[in-house]
Parts: sequence; C-alpha cells; structure tokens
Amino acid sequence: MEKVKLRIAELRHRNNITQQQLAEIVGVSFQTISKWENGSNMPDITYLPVLAQYFKVSIDQLMGIVPLNGEEYIAGKTGTGQFWENKMEYLLRTRKTFWNHDYVRFMIEQVWKINKPVKMLDCGCGFGFLGMLMMPFLPKGSTYTGIDLAEKLLEKGKALFAETDYNAQFIHKDVYDYHAKEKYDFVICQGVLRHLDKPDDFLKKMIEFAKKESYIVCIDTNREFECVGLYIDGMDYFNLCKHDGLEKHWRTELEQQGRDYAVAIRTAHMMRNAGLKDVAVRMNDRVNFVTPQMENYEQVKRDFIEYNDWNAKLSPEDREKTIQFFMTHGMSRKEAAEYCDQNNAIEDFFQTHPDAGYTFARGTMISYGKK
Repeated sequence: MEKVKLRIAELRHRNNITQQQLAEIVGVSFQTISKWENGSNMPDITYLPVLAQYFKVSIDQLMGIVPLNGEEYIAGKTGTGQFWENKMEYLLRTRKTFWNHDYVRFMIEQVWKINKPVKMLDCGCGFGFLGMLMMPFLPKGSTYTGIDLAEKLLEKGKALFAETDYNAQFIHKDVYDYHAKEKYDFVICQGVLRHLDKPDDFLKKMIEFAKKESYIVCIDTNREFECVGLYIDGMDYFNLCKHDGLEKHWRTELEQQGRDYAVAIRTAHMMRNAGLKDVAVRMNDRVNFVTPQMENYEQVKRDFIEYNDWNAKLSPEDREKTIQFFMTHGMSRKEAAEYCDQNNAIEDFFQTHPDAGYTFARGTMISYGKK
C-alpha cells in the first residue's frame, strides 16, 4: 500500500461523478469505492482494467505509478529573486561554512596572482558574501560591485558593507538583461549556474563584463558530489549515499528546463568553448566536520538540516504532493517514496541523537579562465 496510491478520487472529481455513480458503473457498493479511495482496501485486479478504461487512463496511471495526463512538469523556482529573498536569514548564517579563509588568500595571491587593485564584479551576488570574503585579501584600492535580481538581499548587502571601509556598490538587475557601462578586472559567481535555466548564456554575460586578460571565475557544486559527501556518525554510510531516482529528476530538469545539475564539472569546458584561455579547475578545500564540542553546534546543525530540507516533516497529504512532484520530474513512485523516507530517516536520527556529529564535503569546484 505504501508504494501504490490509487488515483480514483482525483479521476472521479475530474469526471465530476459521485462515489455512488462510479460504484454503479463498476458494479460495487459506494462503500467499496470509498475504501479504495482512502486506501483502506485495494480493488481486485479484475476491476483495474474496468476503471482504467472508464477514466481513459493506463493501469499504471490509475495506480499512481506514473503521472496522470495533464500533470505536467513544474519548473523549479530557484532561479528567481523571491526564492532567495525568502531564505535571507539562512543565507546569512550558512555562507561562512563554505570557505577556509587561508584558501581564499591562496587562490587570490598564488593562483590568480592578483597583486594590484582590481574592479571585482560578483554576478548573482545575493547580499555580497563573496565581496566580504575576498576584499580583505585583494590589494588595497580594489572595488566591489555586486549585481542581483533579489532587491531585499541587495539592501542587506548595502547595510553590511556600510559598516566597512570597502568601496562597494550594488546593482539591482537581472544579469541576463544588464548592459554594463564599464568593464571589470575580475568577474566571479558562486552557487549560481546550477540554479539557472540558461547557464551558458549567464557565462557569456560574465565574459562580456570582463576586460581583456581578466579572470572569469565560476564556483559551483556538482550534485553527485554532494550526495556521496555526507557521513553522519551512527548512520549507515552506504544508505546515506543512495540517491536512486535523483538522476532521473536531474535529467528531467535538464531536458525540460535547461537546469544542469552537473554544471560544475562542465563549466571549464563551457569556458574553453566560449573562447577563454588558460582555463583550469581547482577544488575548494573546505570540509565541514561538525561535533557537539564545536562552537555554535546547535545552530550549525539546524542550518545544515534546513539546507537539505530535512526539517520539513511532511503530512500524508504533503508527502503525496512531494511524491507526485518528483514523478512529474521523471522518478518512479517507488523512487520518490524512498527518497522522502530517506530524508525522514535522517531527520528522525538527528531528533533521537541530539549529539550526532557529521562530516560534509560538498566538493565545490572552482573553474576559471582568462578573457
């Protein structure tokens, strides 16, 4: 019963008939129809073709194994400003867990060899985290410009930079539509390309904003890396690494929306194909090792749980909606249900083991090249 969800009620409502009317068509009592709809009983196999033929659906659709006709792909919203504005407090707390400061200094001084003031442009900047992170290591006289379509995040960024001596400004524009009045010495983005429908076009705009011989840098995480980069002390690592069906979800997003789950590992090739030179890739060295002995353990753990959406204990209705969503994104019902159950198991483990520690390696890739 857990892996089958009859869609009789939805189909009946679509056809605007009552339980009694359907019962007369099929040849059972309306109480039997009610039991089929609430899941307390399953119809005999001989009734399935009758129901499917009447509703003009396949038996797989009737049993909820594949989506019903008309249940179309629902595009993700992570490429919108409003989505990220609703996560402002979370973003403010969690960005600091993405980098080791000594590695930032190493990249700036030893890899990119930035030894004179630069004009830095951060595309999809949010509240300007990369600016706050990098400006202390850039040569004195450097400037920071952030561009984003999330106005509330930009306002927060302005307030944060107002408390510093850094020369910074923010532009409220969609990068795709922006035409810069000047060129920049260093153009960068982080955690942006994986959320976009047209990452290639975004990269082309970044290149357009850059001066000749300037670095273009894209920082992102491959979703496969994230799925195998988690260990929770006390849980089965093999089960934690399982992500059956997510590949179908990612492929469907790529085919239907142009959103590329593997853009991080493809970015360097995108750069080379776009004409950049001296293209190379590094890995961010940050690994989060979290134990109860560390400072702010509870907050860090809560933020991590929110990052993975493990804090959303789903009602039966919401669980079914989530399953149906993933089914429209290519998953089978079994895969979608097991994905929900895996997330619930992790949430339950953290609740029953309040001192649980974990290690998380995002495997963030840093791709860069010169114009």
